[in-house]
Amino acid sequence: MKINNLKEYKNKNVAILWFWKEGKSTLSFLLKLWFTNITILDKNKDITKTKKINYILWDNYIDNLSIYDLIIKSPWISPYNKKLLIYKERLITQVEIFFNNYSGKVIWITWTKGKSTTVTLAYQTLKKIWYKIKLVWNIWTPVLDEINILNKENYDYIIYELSSYMLETIKPKLYIWIINNIYACHYDWHNWKQNYQNAKYNILVNSENKLINYELKNNEIINKLNNLYYFWENWNFYYKKPLFYISEQSILEDKDIALQWEHNRKNISVIIWILNIIDKNNINENIKKLREVLVDFIGLPHRIQDIWTYKWITFIDDAIATTPESTIAAIKTFKEKIWTIFLWGQDSGFCFKQLNIILEQYNIKNIVLFPDTWEKIFWDLSKYNYETTFNLDWKYSPKILKTKSMKNAVDFAYKNTLNWKICIMSNAAPSFSLWSWYIQKWLQFQEEVKKYKHN
Repeated sequence: MKINNLKEYKNKNVAILWFWKEGKSTLSFLLKLWFTNITILDKNKDITKTKKINYILWDNYIDNLSIYDLIIKSPWISPYNKKLLIYKERLITQVEIFFNNYSGKVIWITWTKGKSTTVTLAYQTLKKIWYKIKLVWNIWTPVLDEINILNKENYDYIIYELSSYMLETIKPKLYIWIINNIYACHYDWHNWKQNYQNAKYNILVNSENKLINYELKNNEIINKLNNLYYFWENWNFYYKKPLFYISEQSILEDKDIALQWEHNRKNISVIIWILNIIDKNNINENIKKLREVLVDFIGLPHRIQDIWTYKWITFIDDAIATTPESTIAAIKTFKEKIWTIFLWGQDSGFCFKQLNIILEQYNIKNIVLFPDTWEKIFWDLSKYNYETTFNLDWKYSPKILKTKSMKNAVDFAYKNTLNWKICIMSNAAPSFSLWSWYIQKWLQFQEEVKKYKHN
């Protein structure tokens, strides 16, 4: 919706659906446009209220949407909720407002896992080349706080990390669109697999430059599109140890690069493609800038992050691994060095068959299970009480702790992990069954681990 069209609602009945970071940002934005009749809808009854703003705060906060002329929805709210579907013509999102009112070049990076590392690496590289650049995350500061569209703020490039939650209702015209992987994830929010994949792929149609991981080549939606670039598997932009290539020409040596593991070689291949698209004539000079970044860039927190070694045990925080595929990648990274792993949580419709095979393959001795997806990894374990340790009668016999306590999990890890082995928190599922916000999870893990530092 264009700003002029949005202003037509400033004296009408407007609702903000869910008052968290983006909801607060949206309220601030609407007030700058002199909206006079705004209602906050949320189940949180402890919201600090602002004068002249209406609030409906109760568990059934979306029960009476018919009275609103416009509803600005948080990405956390699924549009497939039956109570929302009948009002879909009245729904818009902050991301829609941004894309309908920003005309500059946007580099859009969206896939299931690894996008945060890639957008950060792209931002640091383009900044070093002296472009006027802006990085917008999908979970930190909302885009209308980052980019002042009312004052027509503009950049050479905006690098935007988006989750699938933000894609359902938009068809933006993008300068660059990149997709690396799509795992079984968020199916519950998207009302199952096809909608989730469409939310990712359909953005391709209006993108000027498109880059796809070659492993996704046979997708039926992708096969209908033209002017695609592929990377990986010896296609266009790829890595063949120890060199990175553009077509058949080596462009960068994998030497003194701080980022570890093969999946980050894919991320680096993506950055090389971006540099090639932006300024092919100066690719060699810009690759030198990329190398300067790669020498120091070690990745982001909570992504296979080595916390430290305490009591001769190395603790790895991989809290962002919220799909089985992400956890499998972490296990394959460290292999038999992993002695203890923390798994859980909210059932999002995942299939854990391959994870089950990998746990056995690498003979992981200790498994901490938080609620509530273990029935899919193993079977019904309800006969075991919480805070109970037992040996599982399985293909091999791992020691299991069934728990709701991070303290008990870490205590178990210290007691049962051999010296010079690894304890890793790599969840394989979201953790909303115990924590309302995943930051709480990784903070508790690191705090409990570090308590042993001086013991």
